[in-house]
Amino acid sequence: MILLVFTSSIVTADMYTIYGIVKYPNNTAVQYEEIEVQCEPHAYDCAKFSGEEGMSDFGGGYRIELPIEDRDEGVKILLVVRGEIFEHQISLQNGSQDGSDHYTSLNITLEQEPPISPLSTGLLCGTLFFILVFANVLVRTGRQLMTSEGRQRFQGRSPMPITTCPICSGKVRRHLLVRHLIVEHGIPTDKAGALAGLQFSDERQDLNR
Repeated sequence: MILLVFTSSIVTADMYTIYGIVKYPNNTAVQYEEIEVQCEPHAYDCAKFSGEEGMSDFGGGYRIELPIEDRDEGVKILLVVRGEIFEHQISLQNGSQDGSDHYTSLNITLEQEPPISPLSTGLLCGTLFFILVFANVLVRTGRQLMTSEGRQRFQGRSPMPITTCPICSGKVRRHLLVRHLIVEHGIPTDKAGALAGLQFSDERQDLNR
């Protein structure tokens, strides 16, 4: 029996690692965003890298590993982050090398400003709410201080309520109405009290309407 032994060699592709930090113009880290490899139209030598991607971490650091061959030297790829495109040309000569693997550093700075976080939005809305409430209180207080009654209330003194005399339609303080009816109009005490009571009752009904 003849045994045919086929030996297959396992070829391990070289790896080209791009690493760096992604940040906004204000040096804020771009956290947990995809960095995707894309190609220019008709860039067939780049096609095998298209779709490779990495994810930035909390500090904005990212890492993308691409399997390469010697013929990939000089191939241009596009790194896409949050809709912005950054060109990179593969260079096996530059950068560091560990055995057959190559490493190159590429820090990325976006042009767009960082998005407003939900926490910042909540703080902003809360601040605006308190400003509006405070402004409303100031306006109402200012209006109250424009009247003598309002100034008395602001000073902690309750103003004396004013009523209308049912006989002469004059303005009289409520607690002086009975006296006014007796002295000014000569109405007996019992009738003056009853008349004042009717006047106060009518005023309460007007307020409840």
